[in-house]
Amino acid sequence: MADITDTQKLLSENLKAIRKEKGLNQNVVAERSGVIASTYSRIETCQVSPNLSTLEKLAEAMEVPMERLFKQDTHADKTLLEKLEMIKNMEEYNQQILEIMIDTVLEKDKLERTQKVKMKKRLSELDKIKH
Repeated sequence: MADITDTQKLLSENLKAIRKEKGLNQNVVAERSGVIASTYSRIETCQVSPNLSTLEKLAEAMEVPMERLFKQDTHADKTLLEKLEMIKNMEEYNQQILEIMIDTVLEKDKLERTQKVKMKKRLSELDKIKH
């Protein structure tokens, strides 16, 4: 087998992620797209490179625009729930670090809110003195 390109890896990862996101199995995607199930499996595992027509059929079968098959996934694009799912799969050490970071930000926010309330109260008192 030839070397797998970064684009093939991206396509493979995206096909699998989209399929799982949509709650589909490989056979359903293959059936909807008119691709033989074993061929779809080989596409998803980078054993075969699909042609443009097949890519269009796969995107249509999964109800996504074709460019989504090649979109670089960034953490910024993920919802909070998706990020929480990723955290569950982290090593315990990294989860602990993240927990400390979250606790720190929550405490910071609490302090800032308390400070705002105090400042509003003080400004209100100054306003009363002024009038």
